[in-house]
Amino acid sequence: MEEKFSNYGFYAGFKENRISLAFQGMISQDLLSLIGLSLRRKNDNEMISKRLFGLVIELAQNIYHYSTEKAYSEKDQKEVGVGIIAIGETDEHYIVCSGNRMDSRKIKPITERCDYINNLDDDGLRQYYKEQRRNPSVEGSKGAGLGLIDMVRRSGNKLTYVINDSGEHFAFLTLCVRINKNFGNVEN
Repeated sequence: MEEKFSNYGFYAGFKENRISLAFQGMISQDLLSLIGLSLRRKNDNEMISKRLFGLVIELAQNIYHYSTEKAYSEKDQKEVGVGIIAIGETDEHYIVCSGNRMDSRKIKPITERCDYINNLDDDGLRQYYKEQRRNPSVEGSKGAGLGLIDMVRRSGNKLTYVINDSGEHFAFLTLCVRINKNFGNVEN
């Protein structure tokens, strides 16, 4: 491993792609607290920092609950999801991404839901959000199914995803959302 691994390679890749934060491993409350602190220190715009942190929380919850790769958390006294979270930027946007291994049979419903949400206008998003809050949770879901909707509403942009084969019966789902750097006070 030492011969192939290069901290400089990581550094250069992060610098080239303007990655300001990247984490791979077990998702925990402590990790999220550190990310929140880092975002507040990095960004002068408090509203953008809060929205970025909200997006990180949503993506982290997906990893925590749905990743098929697990690690035992002494603090939580249970197995929790393992994945990757990264924050990067372009001149116009911040980009928040997560990635985790999933049962490949569960990918299609997620991508269909992303596509459906991406095709809704603002009024449609509001209505769908209200409908989902009223509906009982989907079997096997850890919440009301509002996370994907909330990410689009908080960011003002569509979700993007990439699926990579990750071995027999598994896939690696990368889910990203952009937030405009000049994102104003938008009522959601």
